[in-house]
Amino acid sequence: MRYFAMFAVAAILLAGCQNAEATVDNVNASIVNTNKSAEAQSSPLAPPPSSTVPVSTEEPFLYIEQLESISSGQQLVQVKSNSDIDKLSLEQALKNSLNTSDPHTEFSYTLEWESPRFVQIRLRMLEESPFSCLFNLDEAQTADGRTYKNQDQPYRNKVVVQYSANQGSITLKNFQSDTNKVLPAWDTSWIKNINDNGKNGPSFLFYGKEEHHLYDALGDKIMNIPSVPAKEGSYGNDYGYHEMYSDRFYPEYTYMVLGNKILYKIDLNDFSREPLHSFEKPVYGMSSSPDGSKIAVLFAHDDYVGTGADLLVLDKKGNKVFSKENAASMSHSDGFLFVYPLTWEDNSVLILPADSEESNPLGRIALDIRSSKSSIVQDERLTDQVVEDIFAHEGQQDYYAISKIRWSPDGKLAAYASNTGTIWVYNRIDRTFEFVAAGTLLGWMPDGTLAWADTASPAYTF
Repeated sequence: MRYFAMFAVAAILLAGCQNAEATVDNVNASIVNTNKSAEAQSSPLAPPPSSTVPVSTEEPFLYIEQLESISSGQQLVQVKSNSDIDKLSLEQALKNSLNTSDPHTEFSYTLEWESPRFVQIRLRMLEESPFSCLFNLDEAQTADGRTYKNQDQPYRNKVVVQYSANQGSITLKNFQSDTNKVLPAWDTSWIKNINDNGKNGPSFLFYGKEEHHLYDALGDKIMNIPSVPAKEGSYGNDYGYHEMYSDRFYPEYTYMVLGNKILYKIDLNDFSREPLHSFEKPVYGMSSSPDGSKIAVLFAHDDYVGTGADLLVLDKKGNKVFSKENAASMSHSDGFLFVYPLTWEDNSVLILPADSEESNPLGRIALDIRSSKSSIVQDERLTDQVVEDIFAHEGQQDYYAISKIRWSPDGKLAAYASNTGTIWVYNRIDRTFEFVAAGTLLGWMPDGTLAWADTASPAYTF
């Protein structure tokens, strides 16, 4: 199987002080000349020699580059510095921080020093299976003892390497036995969790260009759904697919928005379509109620693709049940159309999206369409201690990670996706973190296994 690399490099190149080294060299030269004069005559102005004066005042920086696969199972990470590197500290930083997605997979690495400022890290994976690793070079130091860590950029020295097959896959991890089960799937850039109303747990809809695949991973069942071409007058979007399916499938039918414009009821026997409503502004998101009797749709509030979204709730015949202007808002650049995630808590309460922040860490608003009352969604498991621990682990106040938390069925483990594209599990009993993998977090299965997807590029899950 041919492998290729998908990389998530948390490194941002900063502009250093261009003339700092030359300036310091001049200062050091002046000190040396002054000290030589002091040998001939005493001078109260001559500063004493100091071993603490660094070679450069430029901030130590690591330039990290990951190369395409150089051969099957091998990846190369090049690390360059603007200062001489203390070799032992870098080697120790790599060793101490290295995490792998499967401890049972044969994996090794070597360091090849090309110069005091340039090292190549060659990584070798000896098995043909999805695999990823993570290491952090923050604790490496320069030869004169300065650290490469930067508090304002906690991700810049983190390196994520992922080995992915041409075919996508789903991995199920059992935390009790510490074993992984890999299931073949499809390569895609959008995977949607589908609620089958309590059958075997969630299914996963892998969007495709020619057809979509609804995968019941535990039941090992697949429904192939033909793709529908967009109609004339459809709205464009920035996630690449014409169809937007509901987050619920029922025994005989489901709902779908085509071209971010027309809402259909879909017969799952022959995939025929019954039009229910046409929207005059682009659709941002949709969800159907647990009993299938109502469909909630968010669409643009403004005449352009902005942040605000209006809400329209329809019955299964397309009749209006409820509406609300500016029901939801999410920060993004005007003109970019992505999916706004929403779902039904029950047949009367909608969970609407919002920006994740201190006052609303989950980024969710509950709206009761019977009373029109709304409230911020709370989670008693998300204590101040949990939030503080995750912030400390991520090195910043990362509400994105908080909003992505998925709790295990017993409520002891919290899985979340980091900004580095990696998945972590936090144990709220002993307050420890475990690296899971680089990939797309899908969620927990009823049996307590954790599911994630491995695709050629990061996939949306809205």
